[in-house]
Amino acid sequence: MKYLSSSIFQGVVLGWIASITILILVVFVGMWGQMTDFNIVWDLRVGLFLTVVTVTTRAMSFVASFMVPAILAGMFVLGQIPTLNGSGTMISQLIEASISRGMLCTAKACFNSGKTRKLAIVIASVLVWQYTASLADLYLHITAVGRTQRLPGLMIPSTRSLDIATNCSDASHLDTCGTGKRGITNPGIALKVYRNTSETLQIWDGDGGIYLLQSPPQNQTYAYSGSGVFLQPSCEPISSICNLKARYGAMTNYSCPESLWSVSGNTQQEMANINITSEVMDPSSRSYIESNPIHAIVTIRYGKELTANYDPEFVEEVHGALSILLHCQIYSSVIEYVVTLGSLKSSPLGNLTNSQQFVLSVSSTAFNMYQRAIDDVEDVAHNTGNSTLFANAFALKWAQATIATFSSGAVQENGEGYGYVLEVTKEQTIAPLPAVLIYAIVITFPLFIFSCVCLFSLQNQTNWILAEFICTPQRLFYQTLFSDHHAEDACSKSLSDQATRIKEVECNIMLEEGHLKLVTKG
Repeated sequence: MKYLSSSIFQGVVLGWIASITILILVVFVGMWGQMTDFNIVWDLRVGLFLTVVTVTTRAMSFVASFMVPAILAGMFVLGQIPTLNGSGTMISQLIEASISRGMLCTAKACFNSGKTRKLAIVIASVLVWQYTASLADLYLHITAVGRTQRLPGLMIPSTRSLDIATNCSDASHLDTCGTGKRGITNPGIALKVYRNTSETLQIWDGDGGIYLLQSPPQNQTYAYSGSGVFLQPSCEPISSICNLKARYGAMTNYSCPESLWSVSGNTQQEMANINITSEVMDPSSRSYIESNPIHAIVTIRYGKELTANYDPEFVEEVHGALSILLHCQIYSSVIEYVVTLGSLKSSPLGNLTNSQQFVLSVSSTAFNMYQRAIDDVEDVAHNTGNSTLFANAFALKWAQATIATFSSGAVQENGEGYGYVLEVTKEQTIAPLPAVLIYAIVITFPLFIFSCVCLFSLQNQTNWILAEFICTPQRLFYQTLFSDHHAEDACSKSLSDQATRIKEVECNIMLEEGHLKLVTKG
């Protein structure tokens, strides 16, 4: 039982328990983490991870402090130090270093001569390791960051496909599925889709075109899929090709070559116009045969910005307005898509039917909608004066107005066959590999070395008394040297007075028959 109650034996046991535990912990944490691009990733909230690191550092530092007597006892054996020789001051400094482990007193003890210097260096190594572990802990705190990983969860079947009407007329421009020259049957629905505020449909700008998709699910989703319509528009300025010129007064006319369907007209007769040139009337069926893509000659007029510079494709009229001609086309297709974490990927399913393509063509000429597109890109014309940039901007807005008008009458309801995947979030901690390695090495190897040194203390248990003596308070050492310490309450004197008196004494502390023997000179 006397061995179990010894702080040295307890230090040996605690040191090895801590060494084995921290080694197992390091291996477990290393296997639990994943390395990506010289970073280690753990599925753990960063605050909890850093708390574990802090607790581990503080616990190992406490264990090292508790092991000091056992480490010193081991050094008595390794260094073959049977006695403590030196002045009272040297031994007092060694005792102070072993108890307080302050930086200044430990440094002083390391500069002593004799065998006490080895013991002081051992104490200093424990102190240095504790500071190094704290620095490694701080480095890990600075470099470790947290992130939220978004992962797929449960798959939910849902009506995610667009059901496009198949009963629309392709024989008259006056009315086909709620769209015609007389106007739009459901302008409110068209405006919501155009402004992307619809509860059921959404406009997606990407891949050089405009997608019409289902609105995303209300639940937080990792991914959702469905079918939709994709319009890929393009426009090019043709004012010079069609010889658009301001002749006189209200005459700003143009005449296009045969390659542009020999279209001619006067831009001042109307503010804007979409002239579809790709329709062919079939007399036998009395219906229109539509082509894909849709072709159109577009007339656009704006007031002139006096401070802007325009390229020659913008033609100034006699009365100061600007006119420009565009050749535009829209290629349409039915697609299926998957939106994963806000990124859309689509693949073609086919083309619209002739009647659906006819509705799309009529939708592109709905005045109220394409006029909005013209108004929305007017700033591009004035701010850049570049007809190519303007044509590209108008193409996208025209396609957006077209699909919004198309959806107000031709898209009837949701279809089956698709669904969405719920999103699951996972908190993760990311730390640089160098910071993790430095911390793992600092927290494990020195402690293992100290534990090995402690084992040597078991070879000579008589040295335990010397080690325990070094770890006793300096006041007891002073009382041992001077039998009259009670006189005038000498123990309550200042430490400087005690140190002055100790300097006059040379000590030789040894073990004799299991007890300390102190021989003093002076």
